[in-house]
Amino acid sequence: MDQALIAGIGTLGIPLLLIGLLFVRRIAIFLFYVVLVIVGIGYLTSTGAISDIGHFTLNTVGVKEDTVDTVPLVPPPEKMPAPAPAP
Repeated sequence: MDQALIAGIGTLGIPLLLIGLLFVRRIAIFLFYVVLVIVGIGYLTSTGAISDIGHFTLNTVGVKEDTVDTVPLVPPPEKMPAPAPAP
């Protein structure tokens, strides 16, 4: 997972869940609210908006983002040797 993605999920998810805890007292309605929050955050993740929110949050707070690629680079393929001369 990307650092901006985690920051975006935390930026939206934590306040929404805290607001739900404050205003929704019945457990069944609160659980439905949690499911709707998860679906909404999933939709924003699939569209890429959560990463944008995470980038904005990290830039606002002043955290330097990790730009190191975590996937190891694949070396280029070796060149084929020249064909053998014809007999």
